[in-house]
Amino acid sequence: MPNAHSIAIAPARLPADRQVFRYCWPHKNAFAAAAWQFTQDRAYWCRALPESRDELAGDSRWPAFFPSPICITTTWHDGVTHVEKVVGASIVNRFPYVVALSYCREPLSSRHYVRRTFMDAIEASGRVAVQFFMPGERLNALLKAIATVPEDRPVLRLAASGLAVTPALAGTGPVFRDAYLVYEARLVRPGRDFEDYDINAQPWIDVGSHRVYFLEIETISLRDDIATGQKPLHWRSLPVWWGGPEPPPPDLVLKRRRDRVLACTNFVKNYQPDYVFPGPGTIAFEADEHRNGFAIKHLPPLLEDQVEIDNDRARWPCFFPSSVGLITVRDRDGRVGGMSCGSTTILARNPLTVAICVSYARINERYAPRGSLDLLDAADRFGCGVPLYRSDVLSAITYLGNVSHRDDPAKVANCGLTMRELGGTIGFAELPVHYDCRIVARLRLGTHCMFLGQAEHLLVRADVTSENPIEWCPFAGSLAP
Repeated sequence: MPNAHSIAIAPARLPADRQVFRYCWPHKNAFAAAAWQFTQDRAYWCRALPESRDELAGDSRWPAFFPSPICITTTWHDGVTHVEKVVGASIVNRFPYVVALSYCREPLSSRHYVRRTFMDAIEASGRVAVQFFMPGERLNALLKAIATVPEDRPVLRLAASGLAVTPALAGTGPVFRDAYLVYEARLVRPGRDFEDYDINAQPWIDVGSHRVYFLEIETISLRDDIATGQKPLHWRSLPVWWGGPEPPPPDLVLKRRRDRVLACTNFVKNYQPDYVFPGPGTIAFEADEHRNGFAIKHLPPLLEDQVEIDNDRARWPCFFPSSVGLITVRDRDGRVGGMSCGSTTILARNPLTVAICVSYARINERYAPRGSLDLLDAADRFGCGVPLYRSDVLSAITYLGNVSHRDDPAKVANCGLTMRELGGTIGFAELPVHYDCRIVARLRLGTHCMFLGQAEHLLVRADVTSENPIEWCPFAGSLAP
């Protein structure tokens, strides 16, 4: 895969199959609430969080944009199939391979209602199937059924979708026939990590208004024509701000300095916003069997049996859409660090909670203790900026994601973006949205530590408007580039 300095940096318009699914933010009255105020220099809209219960009841949409993917989940209990949409599903640990799913547990509004029946079924069965669909009529029908049929009437909801289910390819429950990718997972069990610490004492945690389930992936099923590369899968992992300012001319002196540091880095993970799977730079899908038009991979249940020391083979074994956040941290001694985090997600609506996952296990060059981990452990807050499909931002993602704070203590200043104070944290002036978060919890998951940050301030550039919005497609998948 080419690096961020050589890729085509001009995004193409979304193809026709995804245009109907695109999401533009902000909506017309996004900043109408009195809580939104201009900063003193009028460069940003700013609001403090959390909102009151009355404010949430009136409008519980996320108050600022974050590029979260959407998937469909099913579970089953007493012969009944339950189906629910999940925003922001995220891979949060590599060994074992764990996905986090978040469901509303407190009534906030008609949008955020309690998914009690679905959660009861998860907790009774201990299993969930995470599924992805190609954008199109079948996905539309399923989303409409989820939106219009109450979740406590699962049989009617499934019937309203008009879609057929079939036994999961691993034989553990029903999945949709039209899904092109299925992850079958079970609730995590207590265990010990590589450093012999206890992990996964509980398979879920309550984070404000939402319950977050941690599920170990046991089986991955990918449509054969995708797995073989006949019809590769396409995913744009960054939002586009078509009306945003053009990047400034590159600082050649700074670029040469960054290139020298990167050249001395033993292992460089390249980043491509227009991602193709399978494709150049991705690992091939190593199926254990082929059945019913799907390539199927089974993951062993024991942590030590999953570990791949080789850097390439330690990659995620298959495509999973995930959101990138540009994370900044300043510890209590004033040291500044940052990283691009490919497992960044919003887990709860009230209080709005951002989760980031940072490697702590010493396995290989790809998965090793991050320098940013020390800073986060010694900090009370972190900042989370929303990156864009833009040349200077892509270069910053590559630099922040590969260079250790130990090798370049000034890597945040050297990443090519402009540092500035945003709320109680440091952010980047070029990014459209910034979350100022207070760290409220830390969880060891096996190879990664999850930091939960409660957003206390949101900052949005003043030139992000409904007439000049950010564009995002939350559904992964297309058979055309």
